[in-house]
Amino acid sequence: MLKQFMSASLTASLIALISFAPLNAQTLTTKELQKAEKIKSKVAGLGSGPKVRVIVRLLGDESIKGYVSSIGEESFVVERSESVGPREIFYAQVKEIRKKPSTGFRIAEFGAAAGTVLGLFYLSGFLLSKCSPCIGP
Repeated sequence: MLKQFMSASLTASLIALISFAPLNAQTLTTKELQKAEKIKSKVAGLGSGPKVRVIVRLLGDESIKGYVSSIGEESFVVERSESVGPREIFYAQVKEIRKKPSTGFRIAEFGAAAGTVLGLFYLSGFLLSKCSPCIGP
């Protein structure tokens, strides 16, 4: 009985050691505090609600897409999707936050690029038509 109990407690403690990540209990430096304040003001400037879609890049190069549902003193909550659920993000964890480009902006971006390419083709065709050595005898 004692062997079974010791085996079970050892297994449980090993699982606990593997599954829980270590917590950093260090204080933030002034530079990190300034960056956190900058991120906090940017989040407040973007606002919250489902109409304001954001992309949040964390310090571990993880990217989170969604909208800010609530803003607090130390953190904010990003709603990702109904299946994934909300995630609380501390300001000190954020590397960058930006507004996700809208579909209209993407279409305008593509239209501008296509217009530039067509314009360059037209210009090169016009210049080649005026160049007699390029055309041949």
